[in-house]
This record gives sequence, C-alpha cells and structure tokens, in this order.
Amino acid sequence: MILQKKLDFFIKYVIMFVTFSSINFNEYIHLKIDKKNFIEIDNEFKVNLYENDTSFTKYNTKLKPIAFYYPEYNNISYNKFVFEDEIQTQHNNIKLKKLIMKQTKLAENHGIYGFAIYFDLFKLNFYHEITNIFFSEVNFPFFLIWKNDDIDNINIKLIENLISNFKKYMISSNYIKIKQKPIFSISKPYKFSNIKYTMTNIRKVAEEKGIGKLFIIYPFTGNIKGKNFSSEFDATYDFSKVDLIEHTIIKPNILYYSGFIYQNLILNKFNFNFPFFRSCVIDYKSFKDYNPEKFYIANNLIFEWENLNYNKSEGIVFINSWNNYKEGKYLEPDELYGYASINSFSKSIFNLPFQQNNLSCNIQQNFFIAIHVHVFYEDLFMEIMDKLSLMPFKYDLFISTISKEKKLFIEKCLLSLNSNNYEIRIFKNIGRDIFPFVTQMKAKFKKYKYICHIHTKKSTHKSLLGVNWRNYMYSNLFGNKNLISEIISDFEKNEKLGFIFPEIYYDLIKDVYGFDNIDFSLNKPNKLYMNLILKKIDKKYKIGEKIDFPAGNMFWAKIKAIHQIFNIRIKFPKELNQTNETIMHGIERIWLYLVKLNGYYYKAKQDIN
Repeated sequence: MILQKKLDFFIKYVIMFVTFSSINFNEYIHLKIDKKNFIEIDNEFKVNLYENDTSFTKYNTKLKPIAFYYPEYNNISYNKFVFEDEIQTQHNNIKLKKLIMKQTKLAENHGIYGFAIYFDLFKLNFYHEITNIFFSEVNFPFFLIWKNDDIDNINIKLIENLISNFKKYMISSNYIKIKQKPIFSISKPYKFSNIKYTMTNIRKVAEEKGIGKLFIIYPFTGNIKGKNFSSEFDATYDFSKVDLIEHTIIKPNILYYSGFIYQNLILNKFNFNFPFFRSCVIDYKSFKDYNPEKFYIANNLIFEWENLNYNKSEGIVFINSWNNYKEGKYLEPDELYGYASINSFSKSIFNLPFQQNNLSCNIQQNFFIAIHVHVFYEDLFMEIMDKLSLMPFKYDLFISTISKEKKLFIEKCLLSLNSNNYEIRIFKNIGRDIFPFVTQMKAKFKKYKYICHIHTKKSTHKSLLGVNWRNYMYSNLFGNKNLISEIISDFEKNEKLGFIFPEIYYDLIKDVYGFDNIDFSLNKPNKLYMNLILKKIDKKYKIGEKIDFPAGNMFWAKIKAIHQIFNIRIKFPKELNQTNETIMHGIERIWLYLVKLNGYYYKAKQDIN
C-alpha cells in the first residue's frame, strides 16, 4: 500500500514534468522559498462605493421592516457623519429630539416602518428620555425590547415595575401591535431560571394594569442553550449572529455573502408552529467581503421569503440594526459608504434593480463581444441557447465540441440565434472545457474587448448538485437581459474591473470537499500547477497564500485582464475523469491572479433567484 502511494506520487510529478518540459525543478524548489514577488488575491483595488442619499418615498411595499434601535449609541461620535449638529456633547434634550426626528425621517424615506427600541431598567431616566420622544414628539411606529442582560433572578415586584414603566408606551397609538396586541420582546430569555413563571406573570400583570394581552417575542439565534421557549412565546425573530452561522456548519470566516445566503436557506426550512420573523443583517465586523451590493442581494432572499409567508408573518421583517456601532451592525450612513447601504436596503425591499443601466441601444457598435461555449453534453446545448437568446448585444459565438455528430446537432440549433457570426470547431477530448477555450481563441482574442466562457457542465460525480450548480452559473451570467446589461455596464463604467464570475454556489460550502474553508485548503495541491503556468507568463512572480477562483470555470472578462493565457504553450493530459490536480484545474484557478497581475480587480456576483 505504501509502495503504491509512492508510485502514484512519482507518476503524478512525472506527468507534470512532461507537461512543462522546460521547467527546471531545482530552480522551482529554490523559488518556492523565495518570499519576493508573490501575487496575493486580496482584490484591494479601491472601488468607490460611496453614495449620496436617495429618496424612495414614491415607492410602496406591504412589508413592514423594523430596525433594532440602540439609544445608548446616540451620544457617541460614530454617527456624526450625518447627525453632527444633533450629536449630544452634553445632556441636551432639544438636540436629542432633533436627532431622533432626523433619524426617523431618514428611515421613513427609505421604507423603514418602525424601530424596535432597547430599554434597560437599570438606566431608567436615560431610556425614558429617548422613548418619550418617540411616544410624544415623533409620530413614528416603535415597540420595546427589554434589555435583561443583568437580570438573573426575577420576582413579581420586578415584573410589576417593568410593566408600569412600559404601560404608557404600549397603549399609545404609534406603538406597534399584532392582532391588536402590543409587541414586547425579551432580549435574553434564557437568563431566567423559570421561564414559565416569568412569562405567565408578565402576561398577567399586563392585563391587570389595563394594557391587555401582549404579543411576546424572542430572538432566535440558532443556539439557545438547549432550551425550547416556543410554548411560552407568540413568535420568534431571526437575530443572526456568528453563533447561528456556526450552528449551520459554516465557518465564521466564510465569505460574507455565501455564508449569509446559505444561512437563510437553512432558516427557510425551519418549521415553526408560530410566526417566525426574518432579519436583514448588516455586519461590517463579523463577516469578510461585505459590500452594499451583497447586502442588497442577500436581502432579496429574505424579502422573497417574507412575501411568500406574508400570512404567517404579517409582513414584519427586522433589520439588525439601525445603529449598533459597537458590533459594526448599523444601517445609518457613514463616511465609507455614505448612504450606499441604506439605499441598497431600499432598492431591495421595493424590488428595484441595484443599479440603473444607462447603456445606449447602439452599444454593440463601440466594442466587440466574444462568447465561447464548450459543448460536451449536447443535450444541454438548448439550455445555453435559451440563455444566449437573452443577449441584448451583438456578439460573435465560438463553439467547441468533440465529434462530427455533436457539431451537426449544434448547427441545427443555431438558426435563430442573435450572434453576428459563429464558428464551430471539433477538438480531441482533452483538457475539459479549458483546452478548447484557450486553443480556439488563441488566434481570435485580440479582436474583442469582452469575452464570456461557459460550458455544458454536469458534474456527474455530484449529479443533483451538478444540475443546480449549472443552473446557478447560467443564471448569474445570462439570467435575463437586465443582468447581462448590468455586467457590461459594470465593465464600461469601471475601467479597472477586469473579471466577473458567479459567487461560490452556497451548496458547495457543505457538499463539495475543499469549499468548507475560505482558503480552500484541499485545493492547495493545485498551486504547483498554478505556479508552473504563471512561470510561463512571467518568471518574476509566484502564487500567494490564498487560493480563490471561479469554481465551475464560467465567467465574463475583459480580454486585457487575462490575455496571456492565450499566448502560452501548454500540453494537456488525456481525459481520465480526473476531479482535481491537473493542469486544467491549475488554469481554472489562475484567472484571478492574471487579473491582479494585469492591474485589474475582479467581482463575484450572485443572483439568488
């Protein structure tokens, strides 16, 4: 067994030596410990994401977004970007009132229905001061969340004090109610030693004091210390935090976007026997790669779910949060993004496109587009035809396949397509989709500004996943005319944007080895192939520590961002159903490094529909 492993290891490296016969392996080993000239995929090109305020008052939605509101963060300097004149440098009720009026006006203009205000019994004067302004001065809906962080033992006297302090707010006209019952939330119910006693008496005292029946909710974090509170509460709400992501087998350092999407898919499957309210999470600290567009698309998934389950949730959806600066969860504008995040939220809830496409009708006259399609499974070609029929621009189509029979089938399918020209070439069945792509475009690529590469992907070793993954990839590259226009518009508006590809398909996070970790540790054996390719392009550089790539090998690109790949000579191995560690897998992983090497940046996108 040991001898066989050694033999396999030797054969693998002999094949690599044959593939790159000009490589001096002594030189390679020397370069491997040389720390200079590493290309890192940090994608740190400074893209201006700042936006000015946009009013959305002309739009309507049946949903009722409610933002968590933290009064304790109104007197700190973080939010002075927008509210500088109203920030409290000392106790000043007039300035505080102006601040809250400005906050609620901004929230209203962006489609936010109300605030869920935290209230701490141990700081009564401060929290009453804030809540009284909502109660008597500002006509903006709100309800209260009891911040019970420091309360372990509860008795009837404390409950009576709690309800007495909340009563005047709960019976007011702008206090948010469900089924005529005032909403009341408890932030940490697991701290109570006897939850049944506590809840029974809160309800009882509320009725005795003339408030009536309460609609009591609690935050669902995915891990509530083994306790099931559903029998004592009327509803729960998603209070997304890192512990929930851990609960769904997603590492806290996974890409913000895919992790959040997958988390929401998990939550969609929960079958609660009472209302479950969803939450939009804006989190600058806990998740990497946050940006307003990812926030927009993640929210689309939540709002779609809310609309489908409207009868259960009455349209209530939460935002975590309006102004939690301590944890980096705030929708309020800041100096980095300006109003981009809150604008993104509004575009999503009002079902508006993330960006307007301002391209003229004659854009196809300004540049040339090439689309390359590798057809191994001809039964899938009609799927690609359907997507290509959505192209709003003229393009030249290059098709590769592996037999005369497949070529004849393809030709019959091409009669109604909107391409300027098309070319079909037959290749040996080597190098998967990559060998035909780089070979067919070698003599053609200089004519074009943009190129798209797709193929008939099945992933037969993961059949159901393969189908879903393929549909996901096609939808993110050719989902509809607006999406295609947005991709081209992005390229046209951003000179240094060189590469757009679908974000990692969220099911891969748990279903495919090597995708459970942001550095894709099980793909590291491919780094040797990557470095061999890179050496043919520029001997000065080597691949850095992080390995990231467009999984599935489908993308849009500016030719100038990847042009070297068409000029190098590579020998491809025979097809042996390899699933990893080949020159093809090396090229699949080299794209983003070429983009970086050529002075461009890349963009991962995801259309959750």
